[in-house]
Amino acid sequence: MDRKEFLKKSILSLGLSPFLFSTNPLGSLHAEEEEESIALPSKVKSVIFIEMMGGMSHVDTLDPKPNSAFGKVNSSISGLSVLEPFSLTAKQLHSIGIVRSTWSEEGDHGFAQMLLSTGYRMTEAMGFPDIPHFGAVIAYAKKAKVKSSYFPSYVSIGGRGGKNGNSGFLGIDYSGYHVGNVDEPIQHLNPSYGKFSDDRILRRKDLVSFMNEEFSKTYPTKESKHWKNMLVAAEEFRNSKNIDSFRISLEDEKTRTRYGTTWQGKAMLLAKRLAAQEVPFIHISIGGFDTHTGNKAQISKIMKETDMGIAALLEDLNNTGLMKQTLFVLTSEFGRTPDVGSRDGRDHHPKVWSTLLGGGPFAKGFVLGETDETGSKPLNPKESLHVRDLIATIYQAAGVNPEGVLTNSFGRPFLLTTKKAKVFESLF
Repeated sequence: MDRKEFLKKSILSLGLSPFLFSTNPLGSLHAEEEEESIALPSKVKSVIFIEMMGGMSHVDTLDPKPNSAFGKVNSSISGLSVLEPFSLTAKQLHSIGIVRSTWSEEGDHGFAQMLLSTGYRMTEAMGFPDIPHFGAVIAYAKKAKVKSSYFPSYVSIGGRGGKNGNSGFLGIDYSGYHVGNVDEPIQHLNPSYGKFSDDRILRRKDLVSFMNEEFSKTYPTKESKHWKNMLVAAEEFRNSKNIDSFRISLEDEKTRTRYGTTWQGKAMLLAKRLAAQEVPFIHISIGGFDTHTGNKAQISKIMKETDMGIAALLEDLNNTGLMKQTLFVLTSEFGRTPDVGSRDGRDHHPKVWSTLLGGGPFAKGFVLGETDETGSKPLNPKESLHVRDLIATIYQAAGVNPEGVLTNSFGRPFLLTTKKAKVFESLF
C-alpha cells in the first residue's frame, strides 16, 4: 500500500477519524463511501414539507387560547380543537398528529429559516458555507445509488429564499427543481415557435456537445463539467416517461375541484402526484405570515386559499395508501406573540409554535406538548421539540441516519445533526 493508505489504516486502528486524511478535490463528494452511512432501511419514499413562511401565529391557527382571533373547531382527534382557519384540515388530523411545543432561540427570519432548513443554528453553521438543505440530504440518501436517467429528487414549489432548494456540497443532482407556475410546471420542452424535427434537435444537441468538448479541452474546470452534466440531465428529463406527474391538468375535474382553484390548492395536488411518483422531497413554501399588522385579515386570506388543499391532500394520502410511504410536515420558522397590539398584529415569538407531523412510521392522532394559558411557552420541557429535534426526527422517519456523516466540499466531516439533537421516538 502507499504511504497515504498506510497512515489512514493506522489512524483507523487507533479509533480516530478517517476524515483526518480525507481528500476532496474540486468539491467532489465521496458518494460511494458515504451513502451507506446515512441511509437506513425505510418504507418512506417521499417527504412533503409545507413551510408557512414568515412565522404563522399558532394561537390563531392550531392552538386555541382565550386571546385567539378566531373561534374553535373540533378536530377528528378526540378532544382536540383547532381554529377556524384550519376548519377543513381539522377533519383529517386523525391521519397525522400535532406538536404544540416546537421551539427555538431564533427570532430573526434569516436565522430561524437557516435552522429550519438545516437543523443548524447560524452560529453552528459558520464553518460550513456549503451546508445543504435537509431536503437535499434526504434526496441524496434516497437516490445516490440509483442508476437511472435524471428526474428531480427535490422539487420546490412557491417562494424561494434562504436555503430553499439549496443542495450545497451535495451538488446539482440534488438541488431543488423550482416550480413557480403550478399550471405550467414544466416549460420550454418545445421551441417557442413552430415545431422542430427530431433530426434538427439532434443536430443542435451535437453542436452544443462539440462546443462544450472544445471549451473543456482549454478550460477543464469543475463548472464546465457540471454544465455538460446539466445538459444531459435536461435531455433525460425532457424524455422521461414520468414527466406527466407534473401535469395537474391530467387529474379529473372532481379531484381538481376538491383541492381548489388557488395556487396553494394546485400546489397540494402537484405534491400528491409527485409523492405518487416517489420524488424524495417535495417542498411547498407559503408566504405572508409575517403579520405585524392586520393579523386576522391576513391569516383569513391565506388560509381561505390553503385549507381546502391541505385537507384534500391529507384525505388522498390516507385513502390511497400513500401515507404509509410519505411523510407530511407543516411548520413555520417561529410562532407569534400571544398579545395583539392596537394595530392587530403579533410579533416574532420563537419560544413556542405548532407543527403538523405524520405519515410513514409516525403514530396517527398523536398530540405532543401543551402550552400555557396564553400560548406563550410549553408547559412540559420534556415534551418540547426544538427545531433541531424536529429535523433529526424527520431524518429518522424518512430513513436517514440522524448521526450520519458526509464530507463537504472542503474535505471536512459534516454531521447531519448537531450533537444536541435528539429523535423523539415517542412519536413513532
